[in-house]
Amino acid sequence: MYQSKTGQLFQTLAVGASGGIAGTGLQQAVKKETGVVELQAGPKDSVSHLEFSPASNHLIASSWDGTVTCWDIQATNTQLLAQQSHDGPVLDCAWHSDGTKVFTGSGDKLAKVWDLQSNQTIAVAQHDAAIKTVHWVQGQSYQCLMTGSWDKTLKFWDLRTATPSVQFQLPERVFGADVAWPLAVVITANRGVHCYNLDPLPSHAMQCETLLKHQLRSVSICRDKNTAHPTGFALGCIEGRVAVEFPGGDKRLGLLHL
Repeated sequence: MYQSKTGQLFQTLAVGASGGIAGTGLQQAVKKETGVVELQAGPKDSVSHLEFSPASNHLIASSWDGTVTCWDIQATNTQLLAQQSHDGPVLDCAWHSDGTKVFTGSGDKLAKVWDLQSNQTIAVAQHDAAIKTVHWVQGQSYQCLMTGSWDKTLKFWDLRTATPSVQFQLPERVFGADVAWPLAVVITANRGVHCYNLDPLPSHAMQCETLLKHQLRSVSICRDKNTAHPTGFALGCIEGRVAVEFPGGDKRLGLLHL
């Protein structure tokens, strides 16, 4: 069961390795008996990331074919809304907190903001190598775009200026990241795990050790169910294991083999 951020439930939302979403075909179809929603005009290569809007049932998907696509997902109907592109593979995408804009990071070393109402894109960030992660940071006293790159830097961008407001040098290439105010967690090559405190301004909090012995590929921050405050994070690696890490609480460290 998959739930959009507005609460709509779907039994299955599948993404194929070849780029097809929710099945092998690219035509629009809704199979009520199985709960599978199949989307029209899917990307032609592997999907790098997909994410529901925080304000609607819109779904975005970035792809190695250089596109980012937006659909309106309903229980009985789906509609292709728009599509934009980069000059390289789109490695990540993320929503603005108000659901009106989409951020993309690409192998062309650029991050763009896509205004869905005007269907226009503007380059807002640049690195010296491919941009692997993009996240919108909605703080209490500021808001910015966080980008992580294979050039071994993490940058925070005020969209009103052409240069990053804060920049951190990392020992290795960025492979993944997650943000849950006021915490950001970045994973890098060579099993690097870096935690950042975003309040009141971005600062490096700690470099964490992980129980995993192989290359990290994904990270997801977990929150307290009552306060929604971040309490730890889960790490996934190519070995087929997941480690749940709670910095400062070693007794709660766990390891799950998949």
